[in-house]
Amino acid sequence: MIPIQPTDARTDPDPTPTRRGWTLRRTARVLVLASLLGVAAFAFRPYYSQNLGVVDPGRAYRSAQPTSRLDAMIREHGLATVLNLRGGDADDPWYVNEVRATEEAGVDFYDLPLSAVRRPRRRELLLLIDVITTCRLPVLFHCRAGADRTGLATVVYNLMIAGQPPEAAMAGFTLYHNHVPLFGPERLHEPINEYSAWLSEQGLAHTPERFRTWVRDDYRADDPSVDPRPLAVGPRVRQ
Repeated sequence: MIPIQPTDARTDPDPTPTRRGWTLRRTARVLVLASLLGVAAFAFRPYYSQNLGVVDPGRAYRSAQPTSRLDAMIREHGLATVLNLRGGDADDPWYVNEVRATEEAGVDFYDLPLSAVRRPRRRELLLLIDVITTCRLPVLFHCRAGADRTGLATVVYNLMIAGQPPEAAMAGFTLYHNHVPLFGPERLHEPINEYSAWLSEQGLAHTPERFRTWVRDDYRADDPSVDPRPLAVGPRVRQ
């Protein structure tokens, strides 16, 4: 009978740990790749999905630049007004096409350029308030990506039309629509946060009229406390 020699665990190679390690590394790489793809898909969603959202069903919508779908969006949602917060001029094909599409459809076009990374001026906020409260509905707000300036318009709509208090109205700034309040866009929060703090200090509740009066008279801004001339319907530069 041949004696069975004991196995020395130090010298007998066990392939199982090697296979297990390789599997774990492969799984980790797959998870990292999937995470990167997910982040990329989220970051670029405004550019392939129009970043379309419903602010108030049948009354207000938001989107990124509706470069190729504006005609369809006008028909699908019965839009009466488009508020462009991006700027643009006759040298920009997207701007020319947007002006043409709204004019041909009989839709009011408002042109109110805002910065996505700067504290809004008093005049800009007052014009935004006035357009939102007087324009024909349904209205579409849009900027380039539909994330930051469009978020501010949504917050103002929540305050002025929906009558929401500042804390609830701030839901218009949403990560779902790619608003990331870092490196500039957080400056758009400042007027709403300051208004909320002022209400608390004064022991007052929010009303739409109170918010507009606060912007005109108490908002910390360099431009004068006066009512601006109403924004006219139509492009800043006629095509």
